[in-house]
Amino acid sequence: MAAHPLNTGIVPLLVYDGNCGFCARSVQFILRRFHLEAVESMLWIADGKAETESGAVLNAAKYVGGIWALLGGIGSIVPSPLRNWAYRLIARNRRRLSSGMKSCFVPTLEQRARFLS
Repeated sequence: MAAHPLNTGIVPLLVYDGNCGFCARSVQFILRRFHLEAVESMLWIADGKAETESGAVLNAAKYVGGIWALLGGIGSIVPSPLRNWAYRLIARNRRRLSSGMKSCFVPTLEQRARFLS
């Protein structure tokens, strides 16, 4: 059984489009799962490898843990061309999907330490 990324001492890097409300909400969702207070593709970098599109989303889900890790594992069995097609469909419509969000996400002081400047 693979060790949880938090236990390995190697923390992944999640890169996202800060001007996209859908992406910003996704990052807020991930941050809430880390128990912190509340590009065209997401990018997940870990262990010297970069994942984009659906691969990045699935890795983020697995990293969050719990039911999300289970869903990420299940999603991994779907062929990547199909997963990436769904990812691109959401990406093309992300501004409309996040129409209720009028401003960009601004991290708290505690969360800011987790962001690259």
